[in-house]
Amino acid sequence: MATSTTGAVRYSTANVSKSDSAQSFSWESPVPVNEFWDSISYCPARNFLDNFTEQELASLPIDPDSTSPNEEKFSLLLHLFQEKFAKFAKEETTPPRTPDDHNRWSRLLQAIYTMQSELGQIDEAGKTIHLIVDNRSDRSNLAPMHMLADHLFREGKYAEAEATERPVCAWMDAHEKLGRDSPQAINARRIIARALWNQGATRRAEVEALVEEIKGIVEGMAPPGGRFAVYQEEERELNAAMMAELQAWEEDLK
Repeated sequence: MATSTTGAVRYSTANVSKSDSAQSFSWESPVPVNEFWDSISYCPARNFLDNFTEQELASLPIDPDSTSPNEEKFSLLLHLFQEKFAKFAKEETTPPRTPDDHNRWSRLLQAIYTMQSELGQIDEAGKTIHLIVDNRSDRSNLAPMHMLADHLFREGKYAEAEATERPVCAWMDAHEKLGRDSPQAINARRIIARALWNQGATRRAEVEALVEEIKGIVEGMAPPGGRFAVYQEEERELNAAMMAELQAWEEDLK
């Protein structure tokens, strides 16, 4: 039986757990603290849980004390999603007609895409994300394009990933609930930076400029006035990880 989210929970970072206002961000949802979920990173766990009601979660064949390898856990979660999606698809057109049902359809597919990506099912994940993007009901919402850009990068299509992510980054910068210093907009810049780096030495100057821009944004996240200050520590760590990654790629070329 799956543990509900009424006991001890975690959020994307420890600092969010200490902030009621941060917990109200639309992308933050509680994830149970137990053996099953603790080995799974926050975003995949949240994506799964957000697609089920507390009543549904209580009936799922998930052992909260399971210490199985993550591959087995993700395979189970993907199977449960596919079952839920198949049941939903029997009742609706593809994509669904009403906005609410379309949103449910899209959320389920986004979560399926996440599980496929975690399992390294690149071809299947590609089909899923293209299905989402091609059937968007709101073309002004570029969030699915963000996922597509990340997928294109995984496929080694670096120029396509850059071209896809640049308008997403601009959209996030201008979004009233996000903005230039949001974790999402910063991550968009990291995707662009990695895509640029992998296009060769002629793009290195652009990478260096973008890395400095990202560092400046992160250092500016702190109060006063920083809506997303709770994420600053994590963003610094992600910057360090990106720099280490770029350095490792550079060494591999020598």
